[in-house]
Amino acid sequence: MPLTTIVGALWGDEGKGKVVDAINEEADVIVKANGGGNAGTTYVIGDKKVILHLLPSGVLRGKRSLLAQGMVARPDQLCKEIEEFDNLNLGIDPRLHMTLHYHLALDYAREKAADLKAKGDNKTSGGAIGTTLSGIGPTYEQQKSRAGIRFFELCGDEAKLRQKVKANYEYVQGIIRQLGLEMVMPDRKIIEGKYVIEDVPLSLEQCEELAVESGKKLKRYMADVADEVLTAYKEGKKIVFQGAQGTLLDIGFGNYPKVTSSEVRAPAVYTAVGIPAFPMKVVGIVKAYPTKVGSGPVVTCLDCQKWPVDESFSDPVAKIIRERGQEKGATTGRARRVGWPDMVILKYSNNLNGFTDLALTRFDLLSDINPIKVCVAYMIDGKVTDKYPAWDLDALTRAKPLYAEIPCFGDITGIRNYDDLPSGAKQFVELMEKSTGAPVSIISVGPERSQTIFRNFKAF
Repeated sequence: MPLTTIVGALWGDEGKGKVVDAINEEADVIVKANGGGNAGTTYVIGDKKVILHLLPSGVLRGKRSLLAQGMVARPDQLCKEIEEFDNLNLGIDPRLHMTLHYHLALDYAREKAADLKAKGDNKTSGGAIGTTLSGIGPTYEQQKSRAGIRFFELCGDEAKLRQKVKANYEYVQGIIRQLGLEMVMPDRKIIEGKYVIEDVPLSLEQCEELAVESGKKLKRYMADVADEVLTAYKEGKKIVFQGAQGTLLDIGFGNYPKVTSSEVRAPAVYTAVGIPAFPMKVVGIVKAYPTKVGSGPVVTCLDCQKWPVDESFSDPVAKIIRERGQEKGATTGRARRVGWPDMVILKYSNNLNGFTDLALTRFDLLSDINPIKVCVAYMIDGKVTDKYPAWDLDALTRAKPLYAEIPCFGDITGIRNYDDLPSGAKQFVELMEKSTGAPVSIISVGPERSQTIFRNFKAF
């Protein structure tokens, strides 16, 4: 199969970057299909760490890299990322919708208003979502209401662009005033290790100039991505679809409303890119332990369900894993909540995506933790179930995890063959395969490209 889709199995932050980069070595075309500037992907190449929010990973290998219409993109952020590379082989679909600064202002205002209303209690379905304040939701919202600005319009007639920016700015300004708040953009910073947001006034003139100038810089990258991908497929080229976020953040099948605003599941690639449903390989990326940025219940949470994280309430294991893995958001720098591995969620994710392969990442970070607890079922209101009620956040808040215990294993960072893994590590992999029915074909035992075990894996 010349098509391979990479999808996050849980809440994102699973280490997709390393797996995607490894598969890209064989690929001809890499397509980013969904999400926007809210999802940072980290790549480790030698002693260099690269974080990309919008550009596909193909740019790291000089491959043809495409942004599909299922994405949304902030133009100034896109320009900044492009400046880091020479002679990019990049194409941007004219139908892709643009995130402008007034979208960030609306995202920020709604989160503040929701948090005030819930008085900071964001454990269940109420309160703030815990977005990255990147304006993603408002951008998709305007796409659906047919008021958004597409890449084609950003690069088109200047007078029409200014007129549309003005109309959208005034519309957003009206909503924010109804919330009793000011038209300000969030300026996110890390000060002395703390995530801080400062208010920055936002004017219509700023929005207009940003749109016009960005359009002039980006126009040369316009390409009909849907047609290009279809042509490449017919020519037998190898194509990778790179997803953002994770399945539990899917707008339809995730933990609504604590979700992103795009479809994240593998089958959504077809409509996001604009191609027929050709057969494809689906590689699910699953971290050895779940993490989550943002509010909402995590049944196996080791941080006492606290969001933002307050380590005075955290289990020692959460602190160990967070320190080892530097578990902080690539976009915001916020500490991620950590949980024990959860097979109930992974089974649900597999049912939605149809994984042909699983890629287990950050496995080495569980070394010397004894015992390793793996959730195999939930107790909800006195009943045992291995079904994941993703739609019922209140039920998930009441759920109690039921664990199987796996013996600890030592340092595995130097191992390159599955047969050489210690017994406890093999038991973990076998339980994952039994829970999903999908083979664990890739096992990452360290951050470097070479620190990977491949088990009969073929990318295409």
